[in-house]
Amino acid sequence: MGQGSVSVKVGDAKPAAGDKAKGDEPGLKPTVNPEVQKLLGEAQDLQGRHRYYDALAKLDQAEKLAPEDPNVFNIRGAVYLVPAVRDFDKAREQFEIATRLEPTALAPKFNLAELLFVKHSFAEAEAAFAAVLKEYTKLQMSVRHLVAFKVLVSQAEQKKFDDANQTMKANFTFMDDTPAYYFAKAAIAFAQKKEDEAKEWVEKANAIFKSGENSPYLDSLMEVRHIPNIMLPPNEVK
Repeated sequence: MGQGSVSVKVGDAKPAAGDKAKGDEPGLKPTVNPEVQKLLGEAQDLQGRHRYYDALAKLDQAEKLAPEDPNVFNIRGAVYLVPAVRDFDKAREQFEIATRLEPTALAPKFNLAELLFVKHSFAEAEAAFAAVLKEYTKLQMSVRHLVAFKVLVSQAEQKKFDDANQTMKANFTFMDDTPAYYFAKAAIAFAQKKEDEAKEWVEKANAIFKSGENSPYLDSLMEVRHIPNIMLPPNEVK
């Protein structure tokens, strides 16, 4: 999402705002106020239905009731990161506030790394995602593989193919319960301009895994413009 930031979107295999994954990664603390909880749920529902400005309005209401709730800022940052809204400065501001309010939480740190990724600041994104892996050493596999995949794509886009292959060997096998291995092969092939080979790996992943398991990986390849997405201009620069 960008399409892949952590809020609603980590129906993309990333921990949702307020949730805690099955490893040691701390989630954002659940919202206690039932009215704020209702507003956040409505905002996420609106985001999921692509009614982004209505979602932002709900978040403004929630902030008035709970100005120190990091979930408000993390979700708002995720909205600002979607292609239809995309405002990197506002997204960064929101994620930084969420991190300040809850310094140990995974979600806003992942999202700050994702922001660098969708900006194509690949050296910085590689370092940021690598820092997430270092800080959270017992991530559940679906999350850990996605973060490691983001590291690999960032390396491949810098033409650091030896590093990308090493990241793949260190983290993925074809027997895993995630499609990371197949998309890692595809990402490296795309970066090497081997499009037919890359598409074969994507097709293999699509044949083996469910669409929900593949979608965050496809999102990443869309963000680096290897797979078309009408919401992402070919030469988008911000």
